[in-house]
Amino acid sequence: MQTGKLLSTIFLLTTSHALASITTYTSSAAFDAALAGSPTAVEDYATFSLSQVIAPGSTFNGITYTSFNLSAGATEGLITNQFNSFTGVSLGANQSIGAQYFFDSDSFDIDFAPTYAIGVFYNVNANSGTYGFSTPVGTANTGSAAYDISSFVFAGLISTTPFTTATIFSDSGGNGTASFNITKIILDQTAAAPEPASITVTALGAGLLAAFLRRRKAV
Repeated sequence: MQTGKLLSTIFLLTTSHALASITTYTSSAAFDAALAGSPTAVEDYATFSLSQVIAPGSTFNGITYTSFNLSAGATEGLITNQFNSFTGVSLGANQSIGAQYFFDSDSFDIDFAPTYAIGVFYNVNANSGTYGFSTPVGTANTGSAAYDISSFVFAGLISTTPFTTATIFSDSGGNGTASFNITKIILDQTAAAPEPASITVTALGAGLLAAFLRRRKAV
């Protein structure tokens, strides 16, 4: 009985922290530095056509736009040049009232190949709300009190375990101010190195296991 409990404890020490290990970012420079030049896929919408409609289920450059959850009742994305962007165009929403941006509390879902890091640039108004995304491994968000680059805020996440979906959203706490367009999505499908804390806990678990086995052998 005691042996089973000890082995279970060692297993949890060596696995649970690593499975839950994510780091979030509001600085694109810090996010890029953490990736340390590893291969990335960047979607900045430069290859799209102006006014191109993005229907649910469409796949472009490795990203599937699964669904658009828009408050005005529309269901499609739209490539627009009406707002600030890196390339002259960005992803907005094909709203039923003719607007070409995501309204406050709108969201959309994307799928992609197993990925360890995602970063998203949002073009927003200052002090307008919170912008972020949720994934199966965790959530990252950023405020809008200060811009990361130009008029863009940034949210990023790096995980030690892969994920394949994300929901991109905004929230103003009911003020109706958190509208946005998406200027860039970054995906990194290279396995992230474990954080120092993960390494320490794993080493501790390995040490406990080695000590246990030596004791068993001596007995």
